[in-house]
Amino acid sequence: MDWSRPPRSRPPRIDVTTNRRRYFRQPVALPVRVRVVNGGAWPAVTLDLSARGTRLLAPEGLLAGGKVQLTLGEGEGEGVRLRATVLGARPVADRFEIRMVFEALVPEVEELLHREVHAAQRRELRARSEWRDVCLTPADPVTPAPATDGERRRSRRVRIDESVRIHVGTAYVGARIVDISSGGAKIRLAQVMRVDERMALPIPGSDAEIRAVVRSVRVRARDLHFEIGVRFEFGDQYEARALREYVATLRRAAEARATA
Repeated sequence: MDWSRPPRSRPPRIDVTTNRRRYFRQPVALPVRVRVVNGGAWPAVTLDLSARGTRLLAPEGLLAGGKVQLTLGEGEGEGVRLRATVLGARPVADRFEIRMVFEALVPEVEELLHREVHAAQRRELRARSEWRDVCLTPADPVTPAPATDGERRRSRRVRIDESVRIHVGTAYVGARIVDISSGGAKIRLAQVMRVDERMALPIPGSDAEIRAVVRSVRVRARDLHFEIGVRFEFGDQYEARALREYVATLRRAAEARATA
């Protein structure tokens, strides 16, 4: 080393990780009302959210550069109100995916968005944990005795990938059952549902329907669908036993295909 030369000063290190983490986009399904400036208003749902922008799934498209007012929350007069600019939109089946960037936010609103993104991350982790619990719960809720290892093993989920029409309120909605166990199921559909919302789920190959309650909601932002984890609510032990037999039949068929 040449000690006659003064040491070269290093350029200041810019830490960009904090900024990236602060504006990380989190997949999250939130109800939002879109009001177009000098136009109409309609409901939509978020596909992801950060403190700088969002991506929506909406029934109508918007032109890039358009100005909108968003209300994140359940009702017209509730929730967080934001102004945003449309970056672009593309058709997806009978709806539109819209990208938006928020206009200048006051610190209080920005902090609320940070909290919502972090809360969505926690809900995602909790949903995964709850879904594992749904798949490993005792099959018969009428007899709440502690589940043995054998009972837990029998209630593990089986992949079926069947198209069904679930009964939500007074409407029927197209969906796919991704997998099923004797305690619950995972359903894939194009509309969002809320935790604790109830439905009637038809069992493929029969006329029976089983009541179920939503326990988790995950956004599949890549293909604009939602994965709903549900837990069955059996009317009696006979209904629970019939489903156990159905799941056992599916499992035996899957094992036979695997060994064929």
